[in-house]
Amino acid sequence: MDISPVYELRERLKAGAIAGTGLLAEDFRLKRAIDGMAPLEKASPVFARITQLARQSVEEACEDRAGALLDALTLTDALLCTQGAVGVEGEIRPLSKERRKMEETDALMAEVPYSVLSALLDALCHSGNGRYGYVVELRGEQPALFGDYRVQAAMVDGLGASYAELAESVTGWLIEDGRKSHGGCGILSLLQKGFDGKGKKEMVRRVWVMEAIAGQAANSFYVEQLPQAEKEVRGALIYALRHCQENEGLLLELVRKERGNNRKMACYALAEMGGKGAWDYFRTLVAKKPEEAMEYLEQSERPEAAGLAAEILMRLLSGLKESGKKPEKEEAALLTLCLRSLPGKSGEEICACYRQAASFGSALDGSVEGKQEKLLFVPPNRNFREGVPFSRMIPALLQHGLLVHPAKELADVAQELYASYGEAYFPAAMTACLLTKTGGECLDFLKGFVEKKGLLGKRLMRDRAPFVEQAFAPVRVDERTGEYRAIAVSLHPARQRPENHVRPVTAVIPEMYEVLMDLESRGTDQVLFSWIRTSDREMCGRLAAYFHGRALKTGDNRLYLDPLRRCGAEDCRGLAVAYFRAKGKVASWEILYYLNQLPGSAASREAEARSVLNLLKRGDIKTANNAIPVLETFIKEQFAGKA
Repeated sequence: MDISPVYELRERLKAGAIAGTGLLAEDFRLKRAIDGMAPLEKASPVFARITQLARQSVEEACEDRAGALLDALTLTDALLCTQGAVGVEGEIRPLSKERRKMEETDALMAEVPYSVLSALLDALCHSGNGRYGYVVELRGEQPALFGDYRVQAAMVDGLGASYAELAESVTGWLIEDGRKSHGGCGILSLLQKGFDGKGKKEMVRRVWVMEAIAGQAANSFYVEQLPQAEKEVRGALIYALRHCQENEGLLLELVRKERGNNRKMACYALAEMGGKGAWDYFRTLVAKKPEEAMEYLEQSERPEAAGLAAEILMRLLSGLKESGKKPEKEEAALLTLCLRSLPGKSGEEICACYRQAASFGSALDGSVEGKQEKLLFVPPNRNFREGVPFSRMIPALLQHGLLVHPAKELADVAQELYASYGEAYFPAAMTACLLTKTGGECLDFLKGFVEKKGLLGKRLMRDRAPFVEQAFAPVRVDERTGEYRAIAVSLHPARQRPENHVRPVTAVIPEMYEVLMDLESRGTDQVLFSWIRTSDREMCGRLAAYFHGRALKTGDNRLYLDPLRRCGAEDCRGLAVAYFRAKGKVASWEILYYLNQLPGSAASREAEARSVLNLLKRGDIKTANNAIPVLETFIKEQFAGKA
């Protein structure tokens, strides 16, 4: 149907309204447009009504000409709004029912109920109690939902969340998703849109995400934003310049001009580049201010950085070996910086440093030379919260170094030092095995460490359990995939935030579980907690039986309740009784809190609750208040009809 007469009529009505209602009766163009509507009057009542109102507005006898004109114009506009259309060239293709790809942003639109999407967007964009837990839980249950372009936009806004843990988690998720989506062009455009170089922490996090998913590809953005950027945002942009070798000259200039933290960012960036100018600068700095130089070289994995760090460390260690003395305070400070720079570096010079440091044994343990102050070192691995002696620092560094940069020569050194110096180097040697050898070879190595052969056969050396715990503590199961991963967490010196180093591990086999269970150690039990694979029902059953037995022998057995639940344990007999007998006097709220955490079937949990009730009535478990009626009410409400 040709509705062009309607458009013509609207134009004439508008012109009439502008000219004034006094001239409508003489407007021959409007009358001609009204006559043009004749073919449409019979097609639809709405066309007939429009024509009637327009004709009424030009009649001599019309008493309310302005009202008729406005009615005609309003109805005409309303009609034409319903006829609007847009179009693009190309072939029409049906969208996927599961996921819809947005071609221009490389983002996705998920098929998800509005109630879920709305709640997630609200949790990401607004403040309020409980939103962090909700978002984290939804991320674990529906990770694909976070690829939706609407959610990604909200996640970018979430980088400025007042709750720091949420902002940090969102940063990691954006990086993870961006790396999976072919360079993250959609996320990248969202990050660059509205970027404010004078902004606060959320703009710093935008830079972190950008450089993590785009690196050198976003270099022009870093350079363009730098002149107007200030404070932390400027520092983040300066550090991002390290991705492009062409920025070497600019960074050297910034080292000369910048002050404070921004100058440090330029130095950190230079330390991760391979240009001649950068390393000429650091060789000069090492000669003048070795402590400052080592601070910047800690994060760098460049061979030049490894060479300079090894040179300073070997000079220090050789001097201490010749003198036979403990390091003085200044030497100890430089020694700490050199040692902390070892992880991430490899090569024969670094291996020589590990050998030389290991040869000291415990000779450098104790106090600073001439001082009462303890000589302690804090490994970069976040598993160590406090300082440790030199003799423990070296094996911890070697294990952490293997997880950060698993070079073959480092793995060989770990095995060599274990053979030479014994159990202190077992964690590093075991880590080397897990990253480079088969499951069978790793099992043999583990058994060789914890089993001692004698005339009466093999004897388990349970006192070695702490070394086994340290060896396997970085290894855990990814709950989503069921795969084993080794994770080392260290503090990034430039960003001053935790950084994860994740390595796949394929050498963990079921027989290793059995060895760890045989050790019956609280520490190795915690390793087993992180090895629960809910898809492996057979092993879960074995672990559930083991954890149940261990919990019965442990006074405070709350640590075992969640692992038992994750293993799908049906039986909780004796757990609450054992806990409350060891606890002594308890309050009613403690009883209810514990019973609410119990794993197992409803029948098993009810039986355990009734056992506790009987002990309370007999006085075998002491209570500080009215625990008996409270527990009776709890049993009635929780288990009525559920047994």
